[in-house]
Amino acid sequence: MNPAPPSAAPPASLWRWWVCLLLMLATVVNYMDRMALNQTALRIKVGLGIDNTDYSSLESAFSLAFAIGAVCTGFIVDRVNVRWVYPVMVLGWSAAGVLTGFAPGFWFLLSCRFLLGLFEAGNWPCGIRTTRAILRPEERSFGNSLFQSGTALGAVITPLLVLALLRWADPGEPHRNAVMAVTGGSYEVVAGGPGNTWQFPFRVIGSLGVVWVVLWFLTVPGRMLAPPATAVETKDTAPSAFTAVFRDPRFWTLAVMVIAINVTWHGYRTWLPLYLQEQRGFTEAEMSRFTTLYYLTADIGSWTVGLGTLLLCWLGMSLHGSRMLAFAGCAVLTLASLLVPVLPDESWAEVVVAGVVFPLTPLRVGLLAVAFGGLGMFPTYFALTQELSAKHQGKVTGTLGACAHISLALIYRIEGWLIDVTGSFELVLGVIGAAPLVALGLMLWKWRPGHE
Repeated sequence: MNPAPPSAAPPASLWRWWVCLLLMLATVVNYMDRMALNQTALRIKVGLGIDNTDYSSLESAFSLAFAIGAVCTGFIVDRVNVRWVYPVMVLGWSAAGVLTGFAPGFWFLLSCRFLLGLFEAGNWPCGIRTTRAILRPEERSFGNSLFQSGTALGAVITPLLVLALLRWADPGEPHRNAVMAVTGGSYEVVAGGPGNTWQFPFRVIGSLGVVWVVLWFLTVPGRMLAPPATAVETKDTAPSAFTAVFRDPRFWTLAVMVIAINVTWHGYRTWLPLYLQEQRGFTEAEMSRFTTLYYLTADIGSWTVGLGTLLLCWLGMSLHGSRMLAFAGCAVLTLASLLVPVLPDESWAEVVVAGVVFPLTPLRVGLLAVAFGGLGMFPTYFALTQELSAKHQGKVTGTLGACAHISLALIYRIEGWLIDVTGSFELVLGVIGAAPLVALGLMLWKWRPGHE
């Protein structure tokens, strides 16, 4: 059979949105496995006797493995049908999550985080190749926002689930939380409790990937995801050799962009729970409630940007113009991080979500602005990566992801060292929110419309 002509577009079937929902669910599971570490960070530090520099090594190992996994999966998914590659990745990171729940010490835990990063990296080459195959260009920002919003949704669910699982694993947990609430102390105050309760959430959360794999095979028929060899190439795609992508200045612009937005997003993912507990005096329960609201706000940001870009296109704005406007708005919001060191945490209002009361303070509103903008930048970035090459989409996504996570592996170590030396998280959290402005400036300078 001859390949489809260059003008061919994916059929407009409702099925494509169900696939996007499945991609979102895969990302939810992905982030739940990842976020379990952040939510139990203080317990792990106490239980294993490590400092912030050691803790940063866990994140660095994850990022280094993520970089390797992103490149490898990118090459694989451009050659093997994504229908088979994706579930292998999900089962791999699920197994790593379960093994984390049996870690007896720091080095075993470090090895599990490396294995987790190796397989979790596959989520993005697989997901982005899928959305490119099933969505039209003007739909991709919204489809990518659904896919990427799984990161925040997973992060919304994880704090509440971890708290529930900790209480299940240790019947004395409510009493210890009450002591912390009264004394204003942290988990260290009541460290006489079981030292390995932090392992139990990893075992439960790590098992959820099997459910997704069953859903994937039951609801996504193989004929709906064409092998890479039959992928449609559009007029803007690169020549057949992957090396030609590196001669495209857009690739290097995207490399800066992905590093900048990941520095902000993952910097807050890594350090925010510890900052709230160790420096701002939040109890574990208060930290969990606020991070739930933080990631819920991030999800709203992702959906708003994706849907807003689609609406702007429908209203007549150019595709490139709508994407740049969305990214600029998010980059401005992340600048609120510069105010984090000076904003007070004195309540002046409350918001009720699902019956839970969340106090609003200048500090918390500033952090919520960072959340909205931080995740809101990803749909635009992913849509731009889909303009480079249909044939090499997996390798493009994987290579750019590797650029980001190799950088993060180095940056985490520097951040952990700075926090230990200064005794404060605020220098790190204050500066990293400005990184997206660098990406925005480069995009406005170097990226030229016309590749849509």
